[in-house]
Amino acid sequence: MSSAQIQKRIQAGLKRAQKKTGSPTADKVYLVSKVTTAGTPLVPGTTTSTNIELVNAIFIDYEAKHFDINILAGDRRLICDNVNIVKQGDEITQGSLTYYVVSLGIIAPTSDVLAYMPQLRLK
Repeated sequence: MSSAQIQKRIQAGLKRAQKKTGSPTADKVYLVSKVTTAGTPLVPGTTTSTNIELVNAIFIDYEAKHFDINILAGDRRLICDNVNIVKQGDEITQGSLTYYVVSLGIIAPTSDVLAYMPQLRLK
């Protein structure tokens, strides 16, 4: 089975999970993409933000037994497909909540990324 076939199966699985656990009125999940134009020390660059919808994304809460110095109460895990690249430090929004990516799990048995599993913390 090729990585493209596995990626399609992951996307389909995440879509099914959303349908079973979510509702049509649920807030959508967005990756906030920030781009800063070059500036100088006297005139800093301008930052623009763009919200990119993470169509195939679901949240999972950590169990209390996993809390330690790295995973705090309130942290959540997001599982999303490989359509948009998620990086450490990125912002993820859902409704009025804004999270930042604390650490990033990448599922990539080869050089092809299959899915991202970032650990999120409320900002």
